This record gives sequence, structure tokens and C-alpha cells, in this order.
Amino acid sequence: METAPTAATPDRPGGLPRDDSSLPFLAATCAVGCMASAITVTSHARLPFDHLWLSGAVWAGAAGIGFAAGWGLFRLFGFQRRTLTPRLAVISLALAFAAVWGVNSISSHIFMSSWARYEAELGGPGQCLAATPYGKDNASVVTWAATGDDRMEIWPGGSIPQGTPKGYKYPVLKLTHAVNGGTRPLAPADDASRELLQSYGCR
Repeated sequence: METAPTAATPDRPGGLPRDDSSLPFLAATCAVGCMASAITVTSHARLPFDHLWLSGAVWAGAAGIGFAAGWGLFRLFGFQRRTLTPRLAVISLALAFAAVWGVNSISSHIFMSSWARYEAELGGPGQCLAATPYGKDNASVVTWAATGDDRMEIWPGGSIPQGTPKGYKYPVLKLTHAVNGGTRPLAPADDASRELLQSYGCR
């Protein structure tokens, strides 16, 4: 015996979705994902530490844009007529988590700490200072200012390379643009440091 197909439950008056519609949940998931991504980016850029109110405005704006975009996009594909199921909820949350994780990975490579930037640009494996007394594994002291300054000092350490003149003292390498969360490449802070970098073939 055949039964007639059940008609889809229409939207509520005014174009609002049904009570069991998946649209509000999906739009809210987009809002949370966008806000979490904004928090991740601004935290890596250290914006909340200097401009908390501005950061809050960015987070709220990202959430609002995410909700509006999610609502419009999913409504365009008819999700206001689709019932929210556990499977759909899990998939949407997994996609939102993956998006935030991707944003976090990209942000961590763009907005580095001072030490991470030094390792990536000068002192880490494969870089010009890696096998020198200023390399990541050899430097005895590394200092940089927490706030109000962008200078960084690398004090040499490790074993003395062969061919070093007796009594020679390696100078302290001084760098600028060492800002946690900054995007500018490290640069020598004085002429002596510039000559030191050039002697090792840096830049």
C-alpha cells in the first residue's frame, strides 16, 4: 500500500524558520567559529594586551558577520526547512573547529614571538647563524623587552669555533623589530651587529 509523500512543513509567518529548523543552529555555529577565529588572530597579534576594547569590538563584529553570513548562505540552500539532526550538528561543529584550527596555524606562522622569529630567520636549523656561537642551540643568553622596546640581544655561547684568534671575544648581537606578535623581519640594531651578520653571510 502506497502512502502519499508528506509535505514539508512551511516556514512560520514572516519568513521565520520552523521551530525544529537547523538554520538558527548553523548560523550560530558560524558566529562562534568566526568569533573564535578572530580571538585567535588578535591573540597571536597581541592586540588584546594593548587594545582590549578594540579587540572586543573586533570579536563582536566577527560574530555578527559570521551569523549574518551563515544565516544568508544556509537559507539560500534551504536549510530553514531541514530539521536539525545529531549528524548535521556534529558535522557543522567539526567544520567550525577545523576552520578555527586552520586560522590558528596560519596566525602562529605570521605573528611569531621574538624567539620564534629569531629561530626562523637567523638562528634555527638551516639558517645563517645556526652553527655559530649565536645559533639557537649555542647562544648563552637571549633577552628582549616585554613592552615598550623592540630590541633583542643574543649573547654568544657554546664551544669556540676552530680558527678563532686567541683571546677574541664575540660581540653581543643586537637586533631590532623583536616584537612579540610582530610581522617585520628582525634587523641589526647597530653597525657592529650589521657587520657581524654580514660576516656570516646573513641577508
